[in-house]
Amino acid sequence: MSGRDQLKRTKETCHRYCAPSCVDQKRKGFHIELLKLRPHWSVQKKEEQFQKIDLGDKVPFDIALPLPARDEETPGSDRGIRLFWEMFRCQECGRCCYTPGAGLCLEKEDFERVSHHLGSKKKFKTMCRYDKALGVWVLKLPCPFYDKDGKKCQIYTIRPQTCTKYPLHPPLKEMPYNLAVDAFCPAARELAKETLGWWIICENNWSRILGGQNIDKRTP
Repeated sequence: MSGRDQLKRTKETCHRYCAPSCVDQKRKGFHIELLKLRPHWSVQKKEEQFQKIDLGDKVPFDIALPLPARDEETPGSDRGIRLFWEMFRCQECGRCCYTPGAGLCLEKEDFERVSHHLGSKKKFKTMCRYDKALGVWVLKLPCPFYDKDGKKCQIYTIRPQTCTKYPLHPPLKEMPYNLAVDAFCPAARELAKETLGWWIICENNWSRILGGQNIDKRTP
């Protein structure tokens, strides 16, 4: 097995068996003690990492966070998402709403719900475009429901599901077991900086697995 394949399998094993405990360790600040024991890139290259994160203000990309993504086969894997929402603090800047972009994909339920609110599917379709490849309606951006002067969403209580999940994005291809966020979001960038030291806990678990130590499968 190549080194790359071995690391990939290690991360998969870590996600399957260590996700619940690693989230608890991060919640309790266990990384602080680990960072005292050895030099780590999150401290040594902190400014460099911050500069890379801040590029999200101008360059579109996603950031992998040291929190486990949820999957259907791993018990307790939603803990990472729960901790994310506990820590995430939306700055209510509205950038995700009023910035021109490719558009916002709508679930069928989203389309029906907003159309009903407007009282007309025909009217709502003028605010969208139909993506034949995906087979879905896409809300045009800037969002027509964002009140830029009042800095608020006019359909907040019935907003599309994608809006409720933002800034979470699907996991990165190279980091399939970690939550990912849109670097365009200022609050997401701040959270990425705040949790940078958490990677030492992930690396500590990977090292234990690569070293052949047994992983306790019980959830603490």
